Amino acid sequence: MADKKDFALSKRELDVMNILWAEGKPLIASEIPKRKQGLSINTVQVVLKKLLKRDFIKVADIVQSGTVLSRSYAPVITPEEYAVNFVTSEVFPFGKSGMKARFLNALFDSAENDGELIDELERYIQEKRPR
Repeated sequence: MADKKDFALSKRELDVMNILWAEGKPLIASEIPKRKQGLSINTVQVVLKKLLKRDFIKVADIVQSGTVLSRSYAPVITPEEYAVNFVTSEVFPFGKSGMKARFLNALFDSAENDGELIDELERYIQEKRPR
């Protein structure tokens, strides 16, 4: 897994990860630019190489693509795992609880239906609360 101090993804890396997460199945490099305007195959290949090196994705399989064999790629982490790791390593690297509370407050303030969010969080807290 990526180093805690190096967990942030660039815009293009995040574009590719979002495509892989949304697809829910491994993709070959040539399929990725077809799913987002502005991504070229050259950019995708460079980004895939970086994501592989940083352990965000893996080679899932070698598949036949037309007349050639191609690698298919799959994410190693879920979007939720990325979000949690990003927030804890990039936003709150020192574990300051006051900052975390302010962050949660900002999330509530920006939520479209904070009543539903509060209900969902209360259920989650009840499940996690020690008995």
